[in-house]
Amino acid sequence: MFAVEHVLPPSAHFDTEQTITVAAPPELVWKSILSTDPVEGPLSLPFRLGVAYPLRGEVVGEGVGAVRYGEFSTGTAIERVTEWVPNQKFAFVVIRDIPGLRELSPYERVHAPHLVGYFRTTSTSFELVRRPDGGTDIIERTSHELRLDPVPYWLPMARWIVHQNNARVLQHIGSHAERAARS
Repeated sequence: MFAVEHVLPPSAHFDTEQTITVAAPPELVWKSILSTDPVEGPLSLPFRLGVAYPLRGEVVGEGVGAVRYGEFSTGTAIERVTEWVPNQKFAFVVIRDIPGLRELSPYERVHAPHLVGYFRTTSTSFELVRRPDGGTDIIERTSHELRLDPVPYWLPMARWIVHQNNARVLQHIGSHAERAARS
């Protein structure tokens, strides 16, 4: 058992990609990506049990080097914009990440150092592709690092949670842009 544990990787890096189609032009989708509106929608079970989920984002400044604050249920991530091509691509790296989980406790706020550092998002990008029908495909790509033994056990769960969070964000951006298109 110790030999198997020794050969297992201590961490894993993984990337995700998700795409949705939105009935709004890239110009409105771009505004929705930069919007500070709260992320809407019901929370699935893992998020109700304490797994971090996005609440809203705010970009301060414009262009490469601008700062983005990603507010999550467990704190605020600080991110630096690395790509800014209006109506086409928005990307950032995470400078300061948030705890991936809220400690289950009868107390409202618990500082739990053991929840920091085992999972982190390193970068995110949104690519907007204009469709012939006037809509937009939004392609979200994210990169992550998992440092939780045993990695092969936790990796599928981490991927699933990232998928749930990304789907929630993409749905929010799409709904926001489609509402603006109808107005």
